[in-house]
Amino acid sequence: MIDRLLTALDIDARQFRSLLRTSLKVDFRTGLFASVNRKPGRRRLTGLWQIALFHGFLGIVLSLMVIENTDIFFTGTVMMTLVMIAIATSVLVEFQSVVVSPEDFHILAPRPVDSRTFFAARMANLLTYLGVITLAIGIVPSLVYAFVDGFRPQLAVAALLGMLGSGTVVSLLIVFLYVNLMRVVHPKKLRRMFSYLQLLLSFLVYGSGMLFSNLLVDSAFGSMHLEQEAWMLFLPPAWFSSLLQIAIGEKVWLSLAFLLTGAGITALLALYAYGKLSLEYAAMLSRLDESSEGVRPAAARGRKSMPLFARGEGRAAALLIRNQFRYDMKFRLSVLAIIPITVLYLLAGLSSGGGLADPFVNPAEHVAKANLLYFAMAFFPVLLLASMARSDSWQASWIFHATPSDKGKLVLAMKDVLMVLFVLPYVFALGIVFLFHFESYEHVMIHVLVLGLLSHLIMQLLVMANPSLPFSRPLKKGERTTGVFIGIVVAAIGMTVIINVLARLIYVSAVATGATLLVLAVLTVVFERLAAERVRRKASHFQFS
Repeated sequence: MIDRLLTALDIDARQFRSLLRTSLKVDFRTGLFASVNRKPGRRRLTGLWQIALFHGFLGIVLSLMVIENTDIFFTGTVMMTLVMIAIATSVLVEFQSVVVSPEDFHILAPRPVDSRTFFAARMANLLTYLGVITLAIGIVPSLVYAFVDGFRPQLAVAALLGMLGSGTVVSLLIVFLYVNLMRVVHPKKLRRMFSYLQLLLSFLVYGSGMLFSNLLVDSAFGSMHLEQEAWMLFLPPAWFSSLLQIAIGEKVWLSLAFLLTGAGITALLALYAYGKLSLEYAAMLSRLDESSEGVRPAAARGRKSMPLFARGEGRAAALLIRNQFRYDMKFRLSVLAIIPITVLYLLAGLSSGGGLADPFVNPAEHVAKANLLYFAMAFFPVLLLASMARSDSWQASWIFHATPSDKGKLVLAMKDVLMVLFVLPYVFALGIVFLFHFESYEHVMIHVLVLGLLSHLIMQLLVMANPSLPFSRPLKKGERTTGVFIGIVVAAIGMTVIINVLARLIYVSAVATGATLLVLAVLTVVFERLAAERVRRKASHFQFS
């Protein structure tokens, strides 16, 4: 039946299935923390399931909102808004793998694939990506809609269809913007622009999660109301939340106008995409991507070595990471993503007033207000090490195996460079914040020293757990969001215990504080030797693949 439908649309069914199956395997076959040395046949959490797991927690928060508030149009509009932000956040960064890529032309141009079949396969890949995120976010809220006020299964169906429509229209809008902006902006510059936009959207996602949590705790959602009015035709989330209004029979004609507006704009954007997403477009992308961006060469000072890493593997790691941060937008964003998270966590701690408190003077209050900051501090090294393992330029990692370098020393140097370039400045930035809240400079210096040693221990443990050469494996979908999720879980468990012990038991005694610093210093030396031995053994099995 499906083959007959594809044939009727002048789409080669066999080519369509092959293209779709291949793209899904390539895009979603692995996850972030899969080991390169895993045994054949061992099952692991695939990229699709990682994406679903992360966004599923957002769906749980939304379901609590649906339970708390009986205004269908309000909760539906909020839900569609968050779905649009989540979809845009994902598609902006993954555009050239989810939608179209310059490599598509090089691979498919010698083969008899027409543009209609190519377009259908790429759109099916995009809809699969959208479907996973939409179902992950929407399955729990939809079930709540069906049972929260009597049995109304039509609400569940309407919610799922509305979220799918919201995701589709925002994805097609990104296609429209990408195609038109590329006429005046080089693809590399455009990817940088979209990457910074993705960082802003991720700020909104994290911020909305914290906002919803606070509102749920304060029971503020129950009194919120949103009246459906004609001017809301200019609000895309309202187009598809109107499906819920139609399902319960309220303001049917106005809701139908909203729905037809959204469906019409989606259809127009789809027709536009059909005219643009072709092998010819992929060929143009390839030509532009290979052309010069017109960037002037870096000044000679930009090529100087860092004083701490002036020779050997340390110098190589420093130059590689610094230049990768400069030119690789995905790696840069994985580092900069800690900024909005930290700002939001800081604002959350200060929201109750009175500052963060000094842990040496008022440990209970400090722990209560600054806990989230330590969560961010703990999973920052997790994000860094995870981002270091993978890159779009992973094919260049052959050079590690063709030069007379010690791969074990290179991995350890990578850890040290990350510590100096990113982790220590981040800890010092926290120290500047603490200067405005602690009662003495000495307390700030001791606390920052403890946090720096703890951060380095985390880096050492991560390197021992899964050593890998920098930027030596291909990127996979879902890795960034999954890394954030796993980092939050690790931070929530580990840092809650550590900070409570430090503030409540250690900092109350000068002797205990000094002994703790000595223990942390000794552990740092011991773990460095253990990490060196572990990495040395693993490095002997590293291969280019």
